[in-house]
Amino acid sequence: MNKEQITQLIARKLSGEASPEEIKELDAHLTVYPEDAYLLSLLADYWTTPLSSIADEDADAEAHFRHILNAAASEDTPERERRTYHIGKILAAAAVVTGMIFFSWLYVNRSQPALSSIETIVKPGARSRLLLPDGSVVWLNSGSRISYPANFTDSLREVELEGEAYFDVAKNPNRPFIVHTRDIHIRVLGTAFNVKCYPDENKTEATLIRGLVQVSKTGEGPQEVLLLHPHEKVVISKSVSDIGTAVPHNMIVKHLKENTKDTSMAETAWVYNKLVFDGEDFQEIVAEMERWYNVKISINDSTVAGYRFHAKFENESITEVLSALRLSLPFTFKIINNEVNIYK
Repeated sequence: MNKEQITQLIARKLSGEASPEEIKELDAHLTVYPEDAYLLSLLADYWTTPLSSIADEDADAEAHFRHILNAAASEDTPERERRTYHIGKILAAAAVVTGMIFFSWLYVNRSQPALSSIETIVKPGARSRLLLPDGSVVWLNSGSRISYPANFTDSLREVELEGEAYFDVAKNPNRPFIVHTRDIHIRVLGTAFNVKCYPDENKTEATLIRGLVQVSKTGEGPQEVLLLHPHEKVVISKSVSDIGTAVPHNMIVKHLKENTKDTSMAETAWVYNKLVFDGEDFQEIVAEMERWYNVKISINDSTVAGYRFHAKFENESITEVLSALRLSLPFTFKIINNEVNIYK
């Protein structure tokens, strides 16, 4: 299937005109060539943009393409409302797709120098899902940032992460996928794993769900390399040196319960819009809740800060979560606007 045929199938699918056979043909193609799924994602973002926000027909195609990228990068949540489209949408898309397809294919085929790097930032209180040029899927948690080259090389796929992300990496034995964080590098060929590395926390974690990954610490010179197996988590805690800089300790591997589903694991529950606390102290829980609800939380008692909780929540408000937690251990709280104060 050539590029023109793929583009036509995508356009027919987005307009609702594709037959079941055509949809099946397109899905089969995207399974074999996941990098083409990125083009579908870009055009779908354009499709769901109101006509009023699209420039007139005389605007150049690259501007439309940049509009898509900016819209995708600023999206707060992975879900979008369904809309009813006017026939003008189809006509406008038909006029624009031909012009913009040149730029989008350059982008997917790694030859677009104008877009050398892409950065997506998810603000507190939001979560997002994005599709990388190679077909890999990334879920970003609140307060996270990811950057990656617009043009992955033919031999390597590299991204940089700050915060927390869940990766489902498209398999490609000839193109290793590497995640760079402040404290560790994670090298994979095709797998699913979670990485947590917020700059304001004193530890970095990587949890493997399936596949196999290599984990090494950042720094100059030879570094210890760990091989992580499914349902294992590596943790690097940090301390502050005499000169005031954070120094990573040795990597520690923890074994998780293998019969635990992804949706209920504390490490990955956030992907499914769930908050799961598995024995963390209240201070750690507060940091997570601040990002989750986009609030500022202060604990005014050291004993309360050391409380440890086991709990699961889904779609509860911050008031409901705190009210439930204090049923197991005593504390009081007061919420004023976006600030929460917790007392003994």
